[in-house]
Amino acid sequence: MKKLIKIFLAALIFVTVACDDTNKVDYVPPVTIAFENVDESNIVVVDKGVTTYTAKINIESSTKIRSLALYEADVKTGAKGNMIGNDTLFNPSLDSYSFEFDFTGLTSNKAILVEVEDDNLMSFSKKLLVQITKDVFESGIVTIESSEAFFGPYFGSWLGGRSYISLEAPKYVNEIDFSFGNLALNGTDTVAALVSPDKREELGLPFIANLKACTFELTTLNKTDFDAIPATDGAAIRALATPTKTAIQAEVSKVYAYENDTDKGLIYIGVVQNKKGTLKQQDGSWIENQSFHQLKIITKTVAKE
Repeated sequence: MKKLIKIFLAALIFVTVACDDTNKVDYVPPVTIAFENVDESNIVVVDKGVTTYTAKINIESSTKIRSLALYEADVKTGAKGNMIGNDTLFNPSLDSYSFEFDFTGLTSNKAILVEVEDDNLMSFSKKLLVQITKDVFESGIVTIESSEAFFGPYFGSWLGGRSYISLEAPKYVNEIDFSFGNLALNGTDTVAALVSPDKREELGLPFIANLKACTFELTTLNKTDFDAIPATDGAAIRALATPTKTAIQAEVSKVYAYENDTDKGLIYIGVVQNKKGTLKQQDGSWIENQSFHQLKIITKTVAKE
């Protein structure tokens, strides 16, 4: 009986496998769109400082190529954007077609979508992403506070910019570039200030051990100058004089240079707000209704050479 069961199961498995192989269909699209010298990811990475790239596109079709259109594509989602130029209608339709497209002014990632229609009025498309190699790393808009009501006083430019509270900061000691605090820099008036992380204890601010040194300087740059620095070329940042101040007042709409042992960068301060909240003190206690400052900043950073 056991032998019969084994024979039956083996036969069943064979039939199932045979059926699977019989029903398997390898679909071959009638239209193929290929980018020369690009792997299956359809992503090209250009070297640092390179601002142009020529894409070579080859199209073949067993159902003829009736029309061709080229579109901008979203670099994150791949969504089809505006048409580039005009679409091309082939009369008579073609079996194959090759052309080139020039990416110029590459200061950020760019993508295109190639769309082909065959004689059966079926559409086929493929995307190409050209990634720059960044020299300048720009943060998003980051909120940083002089105390720890909602956000933290420690800033790191990595991963698009982060602010850290004191509970998180010890885990990211090597990534923290500068800090923020309330200081009486000129006389007795307390102002919002950018502060070297390693000077916080000396200046009477809550501190964490082993944070790096950082210096600051107010620049003559404005927001337009700041925005004009491309991701592909940080020469304008590297050319700035070495900052000398370990603490400096933070004022709205100003651009500050900063430098530590690994990075050099710019800080644009878009918002300075006076706020009140329950704040943590150096001894670990919390006091209600205390004044503090909140900044919204953007940084542009280069690695020191």
